[in-house]
Amino acid sequence: MRISEVQRKIAVLLLVEPKTIEEINKQLDLGFEAITNEINTMLKIGLVKKTNEYPTRYVLDDYIIAELKKRKEIAEKDSYRIKIQMILDVEGVVKEIVDKHLDNLKGFLDKEKDITIYDVKKSELLEQDNSYFGYIDVTCTVKDFASLIRLIMFYAPSSIEILSPTKYDISMYELQDGIIELSQRTQIYIKELQKRLTQEEAQLALKKFYRV
Repeated sequence: MRISEVQRKIAVLLLVEPKTIEEINKQLDLGFEAITNEINTMLKIGLVKKTNEYPTRYVLDDYIIAELKKRKEIAEKDSYRIKIQMILDVEGVVKEIVDKHLDNLKGFLDKEKDITIYDVKKSELLEQDNSYFGYIDVTCTVKDFASLIRLIMFYAPSSIEILSPTKYDISMYELQDGIIELSQRTQIYIKELQKRLTQEEAQLALKKFYRV
């Protein structure tokens, strides 16, 4: 679930105590209409709820509060700096196999040594055009650049976003490790590709891969 920057700021304020729209706007100074629109959106997606009092105050949903506390506890013990969110897609014609593959991906992530998981969600399966589709949505931190490259090459996410930091200083040695990891993984994929295809198919695939 993605939220806007304004919604994130509102959530931080409500984490302290329930507030009215006027109180929120007084602190953020974005205009009554803008704050009202954001609050209505947060109500629809279940981030906040109304209190039974007048004037109406808004408070974070209990589940959100618990999740924020859990993430804070994880962050206090987490030394990794690169925080990402990625989507891992699975599609197939057999529902049970797709579901099992999603479970396997979640299990692999749980066993990863060079990441710290903050949140991982498995979607419901969707049926479309006689096939089934599902995904894993994971938010985690990664040990270093080389670990990030390995994670991307191994899981091949359909979507990935760097959540933090806004600036990342990398040493020559860390960059070198990442490039080596990328090179080695690429060679593994090319060799596997060559095993599975005919000589003509392999040459065509390599031409497309290298754009020659």
